[in-house]
Amino acid sequence: MKLILFFNGWGVPRETFNFLKKDDFKIKIIDLEEQIDLEYLKKYREINVVAWSFGVYNASKQLKNIDTNSLNKIIAINGSTDAINKKFGISPIIFQRTLKNLDVDTYSEFMRNTGLNILEIKDQKNIDQYREILDNFGKDYRQIPSIFNYSLISTKDRIFPSRSLINYYKDKTRYKLIEEKHYPFHRWNSWGEILNEF
Repeated sequence: MKLILFFNGWGVPRETFNFLKKDDFKIKIIDLEEQIDLEYLKKYREINVVAWSFGVYNASKQLKNIDTNSLNKIIAINGSTDAINKKFGISPIIFQRTLKNLDVDTYSEFMRNTGLNILEIKDQKNIDQYREILDNFGKDYRQIPSIFNYSLISTKDRIFPSRSLINYYKDKTRYKLIEEKHYPFHRWNSWGEILNEF
């Protein structure tokens, strides 16, 4: 059996990715606040990792003790392990401003900036949950090594500037520029197509 572990970014329900065909892969989505059971991975003969946005940091953190040679493709999409970093990720000032000012309106504006216009949340309870997740992410954030061997970087990204990601990956791994926004998944019809970028 072949597995794609997808480490999701912040604030985007996993159902958003349901349109992507699975091909012949088992898809396991890990949200930002979730822990992966490493024992779960042992039953798969091929494991691929795809991580997006803050999920890039989460994947590197959770898989840091795995032999990356046992993984097939490890692809970062529009994120870095130095996620809260002015030079290599998101400016700490912008991160704190987002956290402090988060409400229904600023969440909607953030999603529009990602390229996701379809997400509308009017329930304050959801916003409070997203704020807690973001707050915990910031508190737990440390500089850690990257596990990725490929990176996709969107040239129209308004969340993780492409110049920051190029700075981060240029001496670390193979990267590819794509003419997309922060959320680039409409570019693909299936999970296999993401892997086939490299």
